[in-house]
Amino acid sequence: MNPYPLELRQRILDAIERGVGSAPLVARLFCVAVNTVYNLLHLRAQTGTLQPRPNPGGRPPAIPPERHDEVRHLLAAQPDLPRNHTRDSLAAL
Repeated sequence: MNPYPLELRQRILDAIERGVGSAPLVARLFCVAVNTVYNLLHLRAQTGTLQPRPNPGGRPPAIPPERHDEVRHLLAAQPDLPRNHTRDSLAAL
C-alpha cells in the first residue's frame, strides 16, 4: 500500500493543531483511520517531518536469484512437476 501524500498528511495535522476536533473526528473528516492520525503525530514528534519512512522491503525470495537458472532447467525438463517436488529436487542439488 502506498503512503498517503504529504499534502494530505499536512492537512490532517493542521486540522488537529487548529482544534477542528479530536483525532477520531479529524480521522472521519479525512476518511482515514484514527491510528493514521496518531501515527502521523508520533512520526512528526520522532522525526520532525511527515515524510514517510522508507519501505524496508518484503520477505526475501524463497529461491535466491543465483539459483533461478537451476529452477528453469528443472521445470523445462519436467514442466508438470508439483511445487513440493520442485522444492525437494532443488534441495537435493
